Amino acid sequence: MAVMASKNVRLLRRCAELLNVGDWDALFELYHPDVDVEFRDLQPPPDIPDVLHGREGVRRIVAHWTAPYDEFGAEVKEYIDADPWVVCDTRWFLRNDGSDPPLEVRFADAYEVEQGMIRRAIIGFRDVEAALESVRAAA
Repeated sequence: MAVMASKNVRLLRRCAELLNVGDWDALFELYHPDVDVEFRDLQPPPDIPDVLHGREGVRRIVAHWTAPYDEFGAEVKEYIDADPWVVCDTRWFLRNDGSDPPLEVRFADAYEVEQGMIRRAIIGFRDVEAALESVRAAA
């Protein structure tokens, strides 16, 4: 018997769908206007602070990551419901025209959902266990 995914997991699945088709405006609407995005084991790019605030912060990091690539996407291997958090075990892939194979990066991200929107995102955990330990400590 299939288990119905929680609303929080469905929200994160929708985020991945929108990201993979490049519907950035619809994706950003799923983030709370006052969202906080922070980096964990992954270092932020130069000129990007350790914590970004608001949808404009999300736009800034997405623009930084997508600008140099012709293809940018994610495959979420697993969604873990740790209400109000969802931990995503994600394989990110990036490619320029003519480059093969694509550059791949795998890490875990944690998203706190509040009132049907992403209120906080912590990206770049080294693995799912580290992400789960962090969100459990935050509870």
